[in-house]
Amino acid sequence: MASFGIGAKLRKERVGKGLLIDDISRHTRIAPRFLEAIEIDDYSSLPGLVFTRNFVRQYALILKLDPAPMLAELPKPDESTAPLPTPPLRPRSTYNRDRRRRFILVSAAWLLLAGSASVTAYMYLRHSMRAAPQSTANATKLAAHTSSSKAPSRSNSITTAPVQVSLTAHQPAWVQVSADGRITFIGTLQPNETKEVSAAEQVKVLTGNAGALTISLNGKTLESLGPPGQVRVVRLTAEGPQFPPQSPPPAPDPL
Repeated sequence: MASFGIGAKLRKERVGKGLLIDDISRHTRIAPRFLEAIEIDDYSSLPGLVFTRNFVRQYALILKLDPAPMLAELPKPDESTAPLPTPPLRPRSTYNRDRRRRFILVSAAWLLLAGSASVTAYMYLRHSMRAAPQSTANATKLAAHTSSSKAPSRSNSITTAPVQVSLTAHQPAWVQVSADGRITFIGTLQPNETKEVSAAEQVKVLTGNAGALTISLNGKTLESLGPPGQVRVVRLTAEGPQFPPQSPPPAPDPL
């Protein structure tokens, strides 16, 4: 893949903000070696075009940059013309040949699924963030009204048990987690990685790969949110999980 100068822009902005590669890695969950490869435009060291575009998008967003101009400089994946790797000319056995072929097909399918899920989750997040200010204002007014109307029994409300949530990924899964309306984590959980969060009232989880997560609420493991690659939202309170009505996410902006 040719050099597009994207890495120089990202590195200049990172250095200008006084951030290290490890700082970006902690926020995005992208391995430092991939971030370093992006900064020197060494895209051959990255795991494919779909992941390259996703990594560049996350890097730009964490630096508060618009990723669209950078993504426009990168090639777009063409699924209709992308050839599958040619099998060996002299396979050692039919069994090994079939096993390698299945592995290649499954890997290609997961790459396409991960790319699609990332784009869908990103657009869903943008849509949710547009509505967040009004929802937060309404919640603040309601909390103020409830607090003033129940002032004499305030000591009783303090005894309410907090909401304890644990998320464990079995496959790479993009997630956004908020506690009582405040975003506490945005990034990709890697396999066997666990994220724990607590809240006084509710924890909200948005994921682009529902089938890749195991969620426990106050020590109780919940049923799966959905199949792999599905975008789902769940609100977790002391009473249990609450699923908002599903609606199609907004159409993605053209890159």
